Amino acid sequence: MVKWGVIGAGGIARRRSIPEVVKFSEKSRITALMDVSEELVKETGKQFGIEQCYTSVEEILKKDIDTVYIASPVFEHEKQVAAALNAGKHVLCEKPMALTLDQTEAMVDLAEKKNLKIGIAFMMRFNVYHQKIKQLVDANQLGQIVYGRAQLTCWYPPIPGAWRQKKVTGGGGALIDMGCHCIDLLEWIIGPCQEVTAFIDTITHSYEVDDTSTILMKFKNGAQGVVDNFFNIPDLAAKNMLEIYGTKGAVITHNSIGQDSAGKMWLFLESGDQGYSSQQARTQDAYQEVILEPKSMYAQEFDAFSDWIQTGKKPIIHYEAGIRNFKIIDAAYRSSQERKAINV
Repeated sequence: MVKWGVIGAGGIARRRSIPEVVKFSEKSRITALMDVSEELVKETGKQFGIEQCYTSVEEILKKDIDTVYIASPVFEHEKQVAAALNAGKHVLCEKPMALTLDQTEAMVDLAEKKNLKIGIAFMMRFNVYHQKIKQLVDANQLGQIVYGRAQLTCWYPPIPGAWRQKKVTGGGGALIDMGCHCIDLLEWIIGPCQEVTAFIDTITHSYEVDDTSTILMKFKNGAQGVVDNFFNIPDLAAKNMLEIYGTKGAVITHNSIGQDSAGKMWLFLESGDQGYSSQQARTQDAYQEVILEPKSMYAQEFDAFSDWIQTGKKPIIHYEAGIRNFKIIDAAYRSSQERKAINV
């Protein structure tokens, strides 16, 4: 088992990563926790039976761990990743990897210099429905892919002290926080994006980062895509959906984009050459529901990273995905500011 330390034991780590790795992981064992809140880290340790609990990065990095999962606020990533790498630890970093592309590339350069591994926590690549879609596309069962859409929204009103609501600590708003997952899924499934056009704004809430974001993507294979992320839509109003359309069929998911490992999926596959119908009749629902057994996304991503350490097998959450993602996000913010399409 690969021994893990967690830096940032609240938030997503306490809600999802720690409990799911403890319960479902086959190759990863969390042996140490760190958080600046002594009360929180001790409570989390007690909750999940992890005895080594610390309040400083320096303390946890001295312990017998192979790798660290960094789940602290984004503005802490740059220095914490550097500290971990300089201490000889591999790093799995939450998204986005840093506040800027330059910081992200510097992390990767240091990891390569130290001959250590660094990855990004795009756990949604491990959702069973997303993996099924990837298989369908790779096998050409949907034909030529022509369009994709990924949606992730929530209601996120102004909260005193919320680091995500300040550009200097979060790097941006709805796009960088939620859109990074959506962009990653479309690129992973459809292929590299070559051009983006974006409309990004703050129209509802009083904070400085974006609460409204729509990104248009053009892929190198000719397909087009839309990513929509909003901090101003009620939680239950959106389906947080993934849609992939091809010349031979399509797939639609509801609530597969998010922190839960489940969701629902519907598949349509064209049978033969139907030709053109001027009636354009759509009275019959041709989609069939696909039901798969959920598997923990967080345990899978930890185990994929652990397997990388043990065997050298490159995981799908390799750092290249983090750099690639940041380039598209940068291009999107530039597009919105300059009111033009930006090449990636």
